[in-house]
Parts: sequence; structure tokens; C-alpha cells
Amino acid sequence: MKTPRIGHILLATDGSPEAEAAVNTTIVFAKAAAATVDVVHVWNRELHHRHGVWDVETRSEAESLLNDTVMRIREAGIPTDGEIMPADTTHVASAIAENVRQSQADLVVVGSRGLSDWQSIIHHSVSHELLCALDCPLLIVQAKPVTGGSGFPRVLVAIAGGDDVLPAVRAAMAAASEPGAEVLVVHVAQKIVSSQGFAYVESDGEIRATIEKATSLLNEGGIACEAMVAHAGPVAQVVAQIAAEWRADLIVIGSSRIGDLGSMLFGSVTHGLLRATERPLLVAERIRG
Repeated sequence: MKTPRIGHILLATDGSPEAEAAVNTTIVFAKAAAATVDVVHVWNRELHHRHGVWDVETRSEAESLLNDTVMRIREAGIPTDGEIMPADTTHVASAIAENVRQSQADLVVVGSRGLSDWQSIIHHSVSHELLCALDCPLLIVQAKPVTGGSGFPRVLVAIAGGDDVLPAVRAAMAAASEPGAEVLVVHVAQKIVSSQGFAYVESDGEIRATIEKATSLLNEGGIACEAMVAHAGPVAQVVAQIAAEWRADLIVIGSSRIGDLGSMLFGSVTHGLLRATERPLLVAERIRG
């Protein structure tokens, strides 16, 4: 399988520390992929809490933030444009999503504060809302800086199985495009017990088939990889621990995306990882049936 091409990246920024980390990560990814970047800043003209006080962002402040971000990325040698879009607090994510659809971006990068599901509902978490609104890959960055230079030398890809494998592997290949990059495939064996007492335990054959499919695809793409199976613990916490021990520069997960209410009821690995780790998290494209 050929390495997927990420040619056009959209970065959404608001000047927060998490957004600043997202700028750094965008530069790393864009250099490795030889991609162009569009920077989008949603100008919120409402009274909101900013830098410890209640304030209103002026047009000149919005322009200054956008121009500084664009120039910073251009100075890294990356072709970059910028756009300001006005929207109120409750429509920031939808404004970004509309821009993504119009520009046909291959990847969206956004900062995240790692809010819990209840907090994300109350505070209108943009990253959580974009997970529901977008089908393209979404790179969520918190405050942890990534490796310098270009690309991600150590990429951990967590796969669930079934239709989840191909999108996750494609995203991992795009991230690990630099020569010498390593990929660790992690599969947490599934054991699901319903409230009625029915249990599903993944068989050894299913586990082996999932791992073999992922590693074969990576090998076909010329990417060095190894694999491991974890048999215990909540998926998000297990993946975060393995990523820390392996010193991953980036975590990639599959395309299943659950909204805030759904993640509270059924559990979302994506949302759990945002609370369990500060490493950048790349959520693969969503394949609609």
C-alpha cells in the first residue's frame, strides 16, 4: 500500500498554550509531508473569559494573532495562508468544519485542553465537537511539545480491529513518512460484558488476524514496525501507558468517533486518551458505510 499523501493541512488557532503547541506540531507534520497550511482563527466577538479576565477580542487582535501564526509557519519554509472567520462561542467548531469542507483539507490540527466529557459539553470543547463534525483525520494537540525537526520518529498506532484497521494504518503511515521512522502497533484485546451479563471475549485467532493485517499493510508501505497485544485494563489508560514507556512522539487511533453524551454512556477511547496523555493524538479518517 502506498503511503497516503497529506498535501493540505488546516490549522485552527486561538492563541492558547494548547494552540501554540498545535502550531509546533503543524510545522513538524507539514515539513515531513511537504504540505501547504491554511491557518484559521475564529473571531469571537462575544464577551468571554480570556487570560484570566472577562474580555472581548478586537478585530485588530484577531488579525495580529493570525498574522503572527502565519508568519511563524512561513519562516519554517512552509507555504501558508490565513483567514479570519467570525462566529459566536457555540458555533466555533461548525465554522471550522465548514472551512474544512470548502478547502478540502487532508488534515485538521487543533489544540485541546483535555476536558472531561461533562466539561466539554459545558465549555463547548472545539476538539470534541470537531470529532463529531468531521470525517477527515484530526490531529489533537495538548501542551506537550513534539520532537524537533520534521516528522515523528516513533509513532504508536492503536487498532481495535475490523473496519478500524485500514484508516488507522493509513494515518500512521502518513505520520511516519520520514526515513527511519518506527511504528508500534498496539491492540488491546477486547473483553466486553453487557449489563445483562452477556460477555464477548476476543479469540486468539481474531487478535492474530488484526495484528497481521496491520503489520502487513505497514510492511507493504516500507515502514518498519513491531506489534504487541495488551490483555488487561481500560483501553485508553493502557495505550497511554504503553506510549509513555515506548516514548512515542505521536499516538494514532482508529476512526470510530462518539459524541460527548455517547462517550459518557459507552466509553470513548479518543476522549479517554485526551485525559490520560498529553501526547499528540491523530484520529484517523472516518469511513462512512
